Amino acid sequence: MQPISNASFITLAEIMERFLNLSVKFRLALRAVLFETTYKKGARILNAGSTQQSLWFLLHGLAREIRVHPDTFIENTAWFWLDHSFLYTTPGLFSREPSENTIELSEECKVILMSYDDLAKLKETHCETELIIERIRGAYDSIRQLAADDIRNLTTDERYLKHQKVLDNLFGRTQLRYIAGYMGMSPDTLGKLRKKYSKSGHPKKDPD
Repeated sequence: MQPISNASFITLAEIMERFLNLSVKFRLALRAVLFETTYKKGARILNAGSTQQSLWFLLHGLAREIRVHPDTFIENTAWFWLDHSFLYTTPGLFSREPSENTIELSEECKVILMSYDDLAKLKETHCETELIIERIRGAYDSIRQLAADDIRNLTTDERYLKHQKVLDNLFGRTQLRYIAGYMGMSPDTLGKLRKKYSKSGHPKKDPD
């Protein structure tokens, strides 16, 4: 782990500016508590039952949120995070409750991180901290709610076509069954839809 680089901070600041204009004082205070590192593929940076101690921002890579059924203990993919995403679970980081889900890295990931303690101090010294957090959380909650609505209300074909850009980004990077769980359909159904709507008709093999 090392202090954040200029390039990484510029990327993060540009994303945050989509939610709120950042003052110079806030930028300076924020940068002082940020670090960056690279995690290996397969690492579980948060386990279910643990309390998240850091907020991560994914610069490059792919991460998967895993939900474990409380009775069967079967794992299912609840979410995927792509480049330039904030990684956190709910409940978890902000409520200081044990996470119900696990975060696993599907690829080697380069991340920016900030400890919860430093985040709490920023809230005390810079009022815009709370506002930008709420705007980010609100946007993410809305995206996840829309995805859940699509699973309930759209046919599998409609769902596939609506999310095809994201799916094309995921294919070949993680297992088909994980993507299928994320989309609320069986691997067999997703495989057939992929073949049906693939331009080539011969989709590349997914990782084992």
